Amino acid sequence: MALFSFSPADYVDEFNKNGYVHIKNGVNLENLAYIQAKTKELTADQNDLKEWEFKGKKQQYLFDFPAEWNFPEAIFQPLASVASMPYETFTMCERHIKVYDKSAKPSVPPHKDRVAAELTVGIPLFMPEGSESHLVLWPNDALDVNPLNTTALWRSSLDEQDLPENRLADIEPVRVYTEPGDVIMFRGSSIYHEREYPADTALLYLKFNAMRLDPLNEDPSTSLQEDLSLKNLSEKTDNELLDCAVEVSPKLYRISRHYTRLHWKEVIQAYVTDEKEFNVSELELRIFKEAENKRSVREIIARLGIPGPEAINYVPTFRRLGALKGLHFI
Repeated sequence: MALFSFSPADYVDEFNKNGYVHIKNGVNLENLAYIQAKTKELTADQNDLKEWEFKGKKQQYLFDFPAEWNFPEAIFQPLASVASMPYETFTMCERHIKVYDKSAKPSVPPHKDRVAAELTVGIPLFMPEGSESHLVLWPNDALDVNPLNTTALWRSSLDEQDLPENRLADIEPVRVYTEPGDVIMFRGSSIYHEREYPADTALLYLKFNAMRLDPLNEDPSTSLQEDLSLKNLSEKTDNELLDCAVEVSPKLYRISRHYTRLHWKEVIQAYVTDEKEFNVSELELRIFKEAENKRSVREIIARLGIPGPEAINYVPTFRRLGALKGLHFI
């Protein structure tokens, strides 16, 4: 049975107009019961994601989709359709069950999700009887995208007057009251939002983008693609690799240019989830930029202005970036 019970076409216009949509009873009851049971099992085992625990607020648990739910197609296709996002590059970057503590504060400053969360999807699972819990959104104000990899980095980058509690102080939010089995979708990296009165509630949050970005390594296809890439690197000759398509690893979440205090010497470094950061040359930075649109090694080399006969001399550079898991050979 499919997870969702709604027809995507019924909600496309509303989402495009408002940047969010609330779909009542959008989850099939049988599937909702499965997620609820899994939540109870995970909380009983205390098998939470310690690195993503928010002390005094909530615990988070990784949710695995059953094979019989036809994952990912039956999950991805309706959500991508509602948000008018290309299915071909639709990538999951988070699949967490979030369980709020009994002592969670009724209200905290709103936030924006990480850059990879172009689309945030919430499915309420448990609400205490009489709960006032609801989602607050500012879908028309301060819509600049969080370009950073965490909510905390975004907040710490803001000047005092730009903090959401100041910037949005006189603007009334949209308040969305949801029940278990509803679906709420919104543009998570650009819309300020927060759940008020969350104590003792639980939700499944799924987050997506069309940038092929998976900084938490939670889209199952990411590891499969990485394994294929390493296999191609070990088995293909340099000539064969010239015609191999490459793309930037979904786990590469940042490349930074540092100006060090060694007479302001520049150092460029790449950051891949679960891997050690590594230095990048100016040429390699250009390779990453050209690889964003999934091109062959030969095509990228040509776009760099390197004559065809010299292309084979640059394959070792591509091999290095692949071995460091910054590029995927697919």
